[in-house]
Amino acid sequence: MSLTNAHAVVIGVSQYRRVRPLPSVADAEGMAGVLRDPGACGYDPANVVLLQESDATRDQILDELDRLAHRAGPDATALVYFSGHGGSWSGGDSYLMPIEGEWGSQDRLDATAISGRLLGDKLAAIRAERLTVILDCCHAAGLAQPRDIHATWVPRIDDSALDRLAAGRGRVVMAAARSDGAAHVLAGARHGLFTEHLIAGLRGAAGGSDGLIHVLDLYHHVQRNVIARFPEQRPVLKAELEDNYAVARCPSAARPALTTAAAPGDFVYDVLLVYAPDERDRAWARVFLQLLEERGVKVCTEDLDAELGSHRLIELERLVSTSRFTLPVLTPRFSAGRFQELQTVLAQQLGVEDGIARLIPVVREPCEARLGLRSLVHLEMIRDETVVPGIARLVRTLRRQPAPRPPPR
Repeated sequence: MSLTNAHAVVIGVSQYRRVRPLPSVADAEGMAGVLRDPGACGYDPANVVLLQESDATRDQILDELDRLAHRAGPDATALVYFSGHGGSWSGGDSYLMPIEGEWGSQDRLDATAISGRLLGDKLAAIRAERLTVILDCCHAAGLAQPRDIHATWVPRIDDSALDRLAAGRGRVVMAAARSDGAAHVLAGARHGLFTEHLIAGLRGAAGGSDGLIHVLDLYHHVQRNVIARFPEQRPVLKAELEDNYAVARCPSAARPALTTAAAPGDFVYDVLLVYAPDERDRAWARVFLQLLEERGVKVCTEDLDAELGSHRLIELERLVSTSRFTLPVLTPRFSAGRFQELQTVLAQQLGVEDGIARLIPVVREPCEARLGLRSLVHLEMIRDETVVPGIARLVRTLRRQPAPRPPPR
């Protein structure tokens, strides 16, 4: 896919003049950066317009959408991103809030904000065959729900407005949260939760084997990671598609070759993935497992590969013994799972007996692991942007021929 005809308008507002400010984040800056990065998405920097804070006025946003319609012809790829306040007037339209937006009355909204109908008209004028609209609106500071803003202003974008924006062939709209939910900014984070995973996906975590990042793959990456981290936030997709079109180039450095990392000798599996019996850990482990299998890694888990009806301890011993490495996914919840700890102890014991490494801890969340795990070189995957490079490092380790296993005593 050539990116010489890919265009984007990226908008970010947090420090509003007339309404309550949002948590200060670098969402728009990060989004424009990954699109312009020649080692990532590879958009021509001249084709990526960034409007932040004081530059993100109503007139300037509308003017840039008009320019996008002029630049992006039928064979183009176009992307519009907005991070800021979004909401609905009770019984009325939905709105995006530019820097000078006011919500004191319906008239002030129409004069200072961008209604869903107006935005829909601007998007309809864009002739690009592939248009992606991404809305990271309705932020909540920390882990709290948005505070009451105005009796008749509801901090959400209605589904009907999203449907209108997605009308037309080749149109996709992604929203950070459902109309009854909030888009969260975790304390101290550089990006909102939705945009954090969006940027990680564009940096390669959502990439395919064809060297491209496709729009539905990008959404699925963001959705499952957001839900795994914060189940109350549910991203939304609206689309009228004939194909899962590409939105960006996938960084080649982040895509290990798909040559199978075949388990040598008498190992049946490359890795045994071990995680806490908590839905948050399970959800992330499923994503991690998929990324490993896409790279040819043979993965087993107790949930998927233990024989039904067999004694659990015997099955755990079998999976540990026939896996070259055991990968415990460490979170604060891991140590509460006794059978998960047992699998790591078994793998560590086999490593001592065989004189070869058998255990690679994966740190997903900051936690206090036991001493035996802290002493090992680990993969840190706390931030999403470290996941794909970490997998590449793991695959390189798997492709190294291990020392022969000693004969049974």
